[in-house]
Amino acid sequence: MNTKPENNKDNNQIEQIEKKVKIQKPKKADFRMHAHVNPLNETLFPYPLNYNQVDWSLHYPKKFGKDPLKLYLNTLEYPITYDDQVNSECSQSIVDFLDIGCGFGGLCFALGENYPDKYTFGMEIRGKVVNFVGEKIRALRNEGQAHNVSVIRTNTMRHLPQYFRKNSLEKIFICFPDPHFKKKNYRRRIVNPGLLSEYAYLLKSNGRIYCITDVEELHNWHVQHLEKHKMFKRVQDVEQDSAAKLIWNSTEEGQKVERNKGSKFIIVCEKV
Repeated sequence: MNTKPENNKDNNQIEQIEKKVKIQKPKKADFRMHAHVNPLNETLFPYPLNYNQVDWSLHYPKKFGKDPLKLYLNTLEYPITYDDQVNSECSQSIVDFLDIGCGFGGLCFALGENYPDKYTFGMEIRGKVVNFVGEKIRALRNEGQAHNVSVIRTNTMRHLPQYFRKNSLEKIFICFPDPHFKKKNYRRRIVNPGLLSEYAYLLKSNGRIYCITDVEELHNWHVQHLEKHKMFKRVQDVEQDSAAKLIWNSTEEGQKVERNKGSKFIIVCEKV
């Protein structure tokens, strides 16, 4: 007796059951907001008291066998609480690359695609922008992608060491940060002596920090403070660094500068 038609019917039914409902990617136009937020303002959203309260299984659920389509972004729409006890396995950070002020996530997605064995984490202070990145991550995860990329709303200037342990990160990226031109606002710059010491504390030995901007005066500031800092030495052969190539045009700001035929200035330093 020929049973192939019946088997084909069963296979088709299984395929229909397993077929996922397509999740639409978000549109940037629905998530626009002010370009900059004062990082010195009081933090009005939750944050961990220390890195033992961070549950990394919420950010990289597939790695920990959890639902990959649930979002925990520390926004009103996708909240996180830091009150629950986190087991030791889930509180051990698996993050390799950190994108500070990740914006709409262009670099995070590029890093995730080009370094599939590394885990990339974006930090951004603007809630609506974080929601955009998170919803794009969910749409991509539904297609089997971006399981190694995550994002959170937080104030990096205030709370970075509360997320990561000493010597835990391989790379830190700071792309097209707010230049804060007024001298009275220099203390808001994301590259300054105090914060550089935090970055050095969190980076592994020979870990790298990448800074790119289209403002020459800010680039000079980056160079001045990085070259003066005793924990960093400047990398000369930047063109040999594949990650440095990615930051050139992966971000929305970088693409905008390219369209406007503007200049870009980059410095890469290594922890000594």
